[in-house]
Amino acid sequence: MKTQERVLVAIVAAACMLPGAALARVSGQCSNCHTMHNSQNGSAVVATGPYEALTKGDCLICHTGANLDAGGIPKVQGSTAPAYGTDTLAGGSFWWVSQANGDTKGHNVDLVTGTDSNLGNTPPGGTALSAQLTCAGSNGCHGDSTVTTGNFAAISGAHHSDDTTLDGTTTGTSYRFLKGIKGIEDSDWEYSRSASDHNQYYGDARTADTVTDAATISALCARCHTKFHNGADSDGIDNATFGSPWIRHPTDIDLTQATGSEYQYYNDPTNTGTNNYNPDVPVGTENLADGVQAVVMDGTDKDAIVLCVSCHRAHGSPNDDLLRWDYSTIQAHSSATDVNSGCFVCHTTKDKQ
Repeated sequence: MKTQERVLVAIVAAACMLPGAALARVSGQCSNCHTMHNSQNGSAVVATGPYEALTKGDCLICHTGANLDAGGIPKVQGSTAPAYGTDTLAGGSFWWVSQANGDTKGHNVDLVTGTDSNLGNTPPGGTALSAQLTCAGSNGCHGDSTVTTGNFAAISGAHHSDDTTLDGTTTGTSYRFLKGIKGIEDSDWEYSRSASDHNQYYGDARTADTVTDAATISALCARCHTKFHNGADSDGIDNATFGSPWIRHPTDIDLTQATGSEYQYYNDPTNTGTNNYNPDVPVGTENLADGVQAVVMDGTDKDAIVLCVSCHRAHGSPNDDLLRWDYSTIQAHSSATDVNSGCFVCHTTKDKQ
C-alpha cells in the first residue's frame, strides 16, 4: 500500500463511516466526504489534495480497511492481511496483489499497485488497454466505460443515486456501479453469506459462442477477457458448436440443461434432490424477479448458470489467477465423508474416486 494512501486513510477513515452505508446510496453530512476549497483556518483539509469532485481522497480512502462491521462500507483493500473467507467480501481484496510478487493474485489497479510485470496492460484473453487498469472508466470495471477522464467522472452521481431498482440503465442503477450490468446486491456484500444470503448474479443461458446479453456479470468480464468468454481461442480455432469438447471453460451456460450428467447435482453430490445455492461457488440466474434464490435447479428457471465469478474473485484472492480456491491442490477426496468443494461443487462425480 502506498505511503500517501496510508496517510489519507488515517485522515478520513472516520468520515467514511456513514449512516446507511449498507446501501450504495450514501447518506450523512456532505463534509464527511467533500471539502469545497480544501482549506480551513489557513491550512489544507487534506495535505495531499485536492481531489476530483471536491472529495477528501480517492477511491481507496473509504474502501480500505477491515470489514469488521457487516453494515459498514465495503473494503476492497486491507491495511493488513485480510482473513480470507472471513474478512473478505464477494470480490475478495486487492491486498494480495499489492504485496511483492503478487501480480497473479489480483487485478493490477493503478491506485493499488504497479503494472503487471508479466502481462503489462494486456488482459489475458484480450487486447492491450491504453493505460494501466483503473477502478472505473474506459480502462476500468466500474462506472461508465465510455468515460476517459478518470474514476470520479466515470461514476459521477452514482453514490447519490436512488438504487432501489437495479435495471442497468445508469451507473447508479447498475449492479455495483458496473454500468449496464444487472443483479441483486447483498446488503453486506457477502460479509455474511449462506444459501439464502448472497448476491444474486445475472446470467444468460446462451446456446451460441457469442455475447447474447450484455447485462450479465460474465459479459462485463468479457469486455477485457474476450477470448475467455466468446469468439476464437488463442490459436484462432473457433468453437462454432459451443459444446463438448470445450476449448475453454464455458461461461453463461446453464447446468439445469445438463440432464443426465454430473452437473445436475450442483452442490448435491449424493443426489438428495436439493441443490442449495453455494456462495463459495456462485451461479447466475436469468430470472431476477424471483429474488435471492436459496435453492437452484428446481425446474422452474434457468438458475444455475456458470459465471466467470463462479471460480474467480473480481478484486483478488490469496490464490493464483484470482481463483476462489487453490487450483494446484484440488484433487478427488478419498473419504466419502469429505464435503465437495472447489471444482467438485459442479463436477460432482469426479470427487471421491
